[in-house]
Amino acid sequence: MLEICGLCKSYGGRQVLEPIRFVLPPGQCLGLAGHNGSGKSTLLRLIAQIEGPDSGDVLYEGRSVLGDRRFLREALGYVPQSPELARELTVKQQLVLWQSACGLSGPLPGDVLDLLGLEPLLKTPIRALSGGMAQRVSIAMALLNRPKVLLMDEAASGLDGGYVPKLLDWLETVYLPGNGSLIWCSHHPEELERLCGAVLTLENGRATS
Repeated sequence: MLEICGLCKSYGGRQVLEPIRFVLPPGQCLGLAGHNGSGKSTLLRLIAQIEGPDSGDVLYEGRSVLGDRRFLREALGYVPQSPELARELTVKQQLVLWQSACGLSGPLPGDVLDLLGLEPLLKTPIRALSGGMAQRVSIAMALLNRPKVLLMDEAASGLDGGYVPKLLDWLETVYLPGNGSLIWCSHHPEELERLCGAVLTLENGRATS
């Protein structure tokens, strides 16, 4: 179970995220909604520990995981709003490098490659990818460690059209039934309605629902 305990964040003295609290059990999806700049991406970055909170805590299975690199490597998957890839690498090199960073070895998982159609792209340099292709690589990186907690920030935005329903189907029929915990950030009500048992709406850094 993932518990978010009063996470908040300020930049330059301006509070951009007021204390946020929620509990996300295994097998459940929480939706994040709100206008651009409402604090959704900031919240996900705090949970993924890309940035540190001003205060608050992240608990997983009852213990704090802030600063816990093992939790980040073994249990968390994070898809940022824009792919963060090394342009000089090939797709395979990028995935193998990330797999190693997660403490894993061996062949790349075939089911992940198949889900995102990456087998034909493995030798392609990152710099030659379209935006939709790069998004598929970013999602694959988040899935390599079979995460128990998956944070997806506008993951379907910019994704090649045919892969949106494929990803949603996989999340709905494989990931969540396998007791994964998903936070799905989206501007599309139909995605939130389909995947999420509850939706947290942010406005100016404050939870309104």
